[in-house]
Amino acid sequence: MRLVRRLGVGALALGLVAPFAGSPFRTQQRGLDLDAIARAIDEGSDHVSALQLAEWIRDRRPGLRVVDVRSPAEFHDDAIPTAENLPIDQLAKSRFAPDQTIVLYSQEGAHAGQAWVMLRSLGVTQAVFVPGGLADWREEVLSPLLPANGSPAERARIAELSHYFGGSPRIGGEREGEVAGAAQTGQRSRRRGC
Repeated sequence: MRLVRRLGVGALALGLVAPFAGSPFRTQQRGLDLDAIARAIDEGSDHVSALQLAEWIRDRRPGLRVVDVRSPAEFHDDAIPTAENLPIDQLAKSRFAPDQTIVLYSQEGAHAGQAWVMLRSLGVTQAVFVPGGLADWREEVLSPLLPANGSPAERARIAELSHYFGGSPRIGGEREGEVAGAAQTGQRSRRRGC
């Protein structure tokens, strides 16, 4: 019984280490710098907000490569402008130039975070991900809530980015323009959508 238990514990330990060991078929092993990954996560340099990504796309940041790691069907239904579809199971087979900034996203961010770790394990260090994925894009860019206590310049910056991508900012829970229109007619405005 003890032998079976020891073998089980040994198998579990090997199973936990296996993802970091690399493929036995690779001729060249890349080191997985867990300290660098932990530092990037701790510093927040592993991710970028949807609003920052919108600025990079609008400004045509040199070397920007936006990668949607969802399935082709999901990508076809809805995607961030300029994005290419590269499902997560295709990442290891893909090439990334050292001068590119890779921005990964998924539906709600979890798979993009996992894809980020995969790329780091492959030696791609110029990668970040959108933590809330496409959901953050919709909320921060397409339908942002303009900060009530924000400066006029900050509110204008967010509204301009939203309009650039065809969005409609919200003010105090309403879409921009609905508040003014409702105030003029004396009616309460209703929020559209689901």
